[in-house]
Amino acid sequence: MKNKTSSKEFKPKSQQKKLPGSGRSPTAQRYAEALDGMSERLDMMLPEVMARIAAVEHVLIEKKVCLHEDLLSARHFIDEQESF
Repeated sequence: MKNKTSSKEFKPKSQQKKLPGSGRSPTAQRYAEALDGMSERLDMMLPEVMARIAAVEHVLIEKKVCLHEDLLSARHFIDEQESF
C-alpha cells in the first residue's frame, strides 16, 4: 500500500533570504570594520608597549632612580584608580 501523504510535507526547507534593510546599515558596518581594524592594531602594539615599559622600569632600578617596591606601589596605585 502506498503512503497517501502529500509531497509538500517532504520538501526541504529553503534557506532564509536576507531581506533588504535587515542587518547592519552601511554606516554601522563601516564603524564595525574600523573597530575591528583598531582592535587588530592594538593587539599588535600592546606587546611592544609593555616591553618598552618593562625596559624603562629596568633602567629606573638599574640607575637607582627608584626601588622595585616603588614600582610595585605605583602599579598598585594605578590599579586602585582604575577600579573606581
